[in-house]
Amino acid sequence: MSMAPIAQAPVTGRRRRSPLPYTWQRGYLLASPALLVMLAILIYPLGYSFIMSFFRWDLSGSAPFIGTGNYTDELLGRQFNQALRNQTIFSVVSITIEVVAGMAIAVLVNGKLRGMRLARTLLLVPPMIAPAVVGLNFRWLFNTQYGLVDALLRIFNLPDIPWLTHPAWALISVIVADVWQNTPLMVLLFLAGLQSLPQEPLEAATVDGATPWQRFWHIVLPLMRPVIMIALMLRIIDTFRTFDVVWLMTQGGPGGATNLLTVYSYLLAFQAVDFGHAAAVSYIALGMSLFVLGLLYGVPWLIAKRRAI
Repeated sequence: MSMAPIAQAPVTGRRRRSPLPYTWQRGYLLASPALLVMLAILIYPLGYSFIMSFFRWDLSGSAPFIGTGNYTDELLGRQFNQALRNQTIFSVVSITIEVVAGMAIAVLVNGKLRGMRLARTLLLVPPMIAPAVVGLNFRWLFNTQYGLVDALLRIFNLPDIPWLTHPAWALISVIVADVWQNTPLMVLLFLAGLQSLPQEPLEAATVDGATPWQRFWHIVLPLMRPVIMIALMLRIIDTFRTFDVVWLMTQGGPGGATNLLTVYSYLLAFQAVDFGHAAAVSYIALGMSLFVLGLLYGVPWLIAKRRAI
């Protein structure tokens, strides 16, 4: 008697369901430990320094509460107002040059000329160099005794320029270093914006006989406005935290001519050992940058809203 084989039904295994659904809440839950650590690292120093700005902190061991005394002292002080003036000149001049030159170079590089691919690659070099290295290199370039710039001036029988020892020239030297490092970043940002523009309006304007300047002014520039706003926002934030280049080139001198708000705050904290005033200066600078950014985005929004009424 033969046994007929018994066919076994295929075993279908059930996939174990995860206790957490695949939703955005799960992503935040899994990332929450790292986010909490990052927030703690960011918020604790900010909160501690903000509280510190309302006390008189020094090495005496006592820290009496003085309210807004540190803020009042700085806003009425001569050194702070000098640093504020230097910061304003530095920010306005450097940002203006970087944005205008960046847009002009981006339009040129965007053309179909020979060597433009190599030029775009070389634009990546200055932003990749550390600010400390930039500061050291420009301090050597502008050195009066053995600097390359004055050596070139002597070849053409031109007088030496006290780049780092004269107040006006020192500020110009710092601006030149900042422009050299950050203009290529503006070029890359504007170049990306130019390459993403729709071609139909430009082709229609060309058919209508518009000149290259008219196409740029009436079509390209309005379409590039969001990119320009982002570039201005990035540079405003960056200029208010510039420290490395200025410190390594001039250390805020001569006579405080390049004493930006960041350098002034550093000198208060680590030379004058006055942490309360240093924290107050830092938060005044933060408030000013936020105010400027508010104007940058708020004024165009108000103008557009009034036109819509």
